[in-house]
Amino acid sequence: MQAQRLLFLSQEDIIGLRIPYESVVDTVTAVMSAHAKGLCQVPSKIHINPREGTYMNAMPAYIGGKHESSGLKWVTGYPENRKNGLPVTWGLMVLNDCATGAPLAVMDARWITAVRTAAVAAVTAKYCARQDVDTITIIGAGEQGKWNARLLKIVRPGIKKIFIGDISDQVVENYIGLMQPFMPEVEFVPVRNEEGRQHAIDASGILLTATQRGAKPIIYLNMLHKGLLGIPLESTAWEGKTYTHADRFICDDRRLVETYLADGKYTDGLPETYYTIGEVINGTVPGRANDDEYIISSCHGIALSDVAVAQMIYDRANEKKVGIVLPFMHDIDILR
Repeated sequence: MQAQRLLFLSQEDIIGLRIPYESVVDTVTAVMSAHAKGLCQVPSKIHINPREGTYMNAMPAYIGGKHESSGLKWVTGYPENRKNGLPVTWGLMVLNDCATGAPLAVMDARWITAVRTAAVAAVTAKYCARQDVDTITIIGAGEQGKWNARLLKIVRPGIKKIFIGDISDQVVENYIGLMQPFMPEVEFVPVRNEEGRQHAIDASGILLTATQRGAKPIIYLNMLHKGLLGIPLESTAWEGKTYTHADRFICDDRRLVETYLADGKYTDGLPETYYTIGEVINGTVPGRANDDEYIISSCHGIALSDVAVAQMIYDRANEKKVGIVLPFMHDIDILR
């Protein structure tokens, strides 16, 4: 047997590859399309909760068709880590050879998780937001608030103004200082109070919340308007009625939505009929029937997106000869 090797890629290796965000959006679009065609396998997450308010998730997936790949993400969430200067999210990605099952690579999954989450939201905005959107509101000025601004601008280049809010005014100021050089053509407007938040929502075609789970919702039905696309990255941040009263509900995976429904994340239930973003991409159903529809999305990103982005990273790393090649197995015989 030929000796087997494994590629290790650190967070810095991945960032250094400079993978274009446009390519990530295109790849996620293709994978969501394949999923809707029945070419993929994505079982429900397996999770444990070692401490209150924390999680460790195992997320396997197989992608068939043009982008064939398979792997598993092991990701953890520890919100209290902020107090100690540690990442809230840690993650490892394992990529496997679909033909032999052999592990190909182990890599950091923080960058993958961040960019694929924003990419799924961006794909949803591309297909489901009004065509004339030039103003959006983002509540939550953390990492996802930053990533989503960047990728939403890619799919909606007409965005000229972004209202940004957070529980901390200083975090908002830091956000604007960081993001303005990346997006000099966009006007960033801080949201400082409830009145300002309502003004921002009224002026926006897209409302995205990138907040942690809280004790109560921060978005209520009476705050919303016709024509709005709502993208809550944490389902419970929005009042239950915001889902049941939507004209259209879009998700990335029906089974995941059913799991969340059983877990009580949608406190008032869901509309009787809802669609996946893959069905919208494939033209099976429209993303938006008219400019007056209020649409809410529950596209949080699933393991298919993680695996697809990991495969992109692996291919580019091999091309650029980036990463550390580790010896993995020299002999098939383990009885010594």
